[in-house]
Amino acid sequence: MGRRVAWWVLVGALVGLGIAGLLTIGILLLGAALVLAAIGSSTPRLRNRSALGLVGGLAAAPLGIAWLNRGGPGSVCTVSAGTTSCLDAWSPWPFVAVGSALVVGCGVLVHRAQGERQDH
Repeated sequence: MGRRVAWWVLVGALVGLGIAGLLTIGILLLGAALVLAAIGSSTPRLRNRSALGLVGGLAAAPLGIAWLNRGGPGSVCTVSAGTTSCLDAWSPWPFVAVGSALVVGCGVLVHRAQGERQDH
């Protein structure tokens, strides 16, 4: 079931990052997610509870945003070759919380689905 869950985690990551990057490459990522979701939905081995992995993949976007804002909240300055550049960063902690909740939720859902499958 591991590879099948990984398929859907990838689809979820593409959806999450596609939405987060909608103004740049988001359309391409959402298109790739649509293609992979269509393949997964039409493949009997992938068309089962492993699709719950999609929830875990959605964590890529908030965790990526958290990483980009890791110096925040507030003004973050970097110095290189004698030049200083500053930008305002958000607090990364709300994004870490959402991303972590999605990862843990995915783990719980997949674990429960595996337990249900073994019971039947």
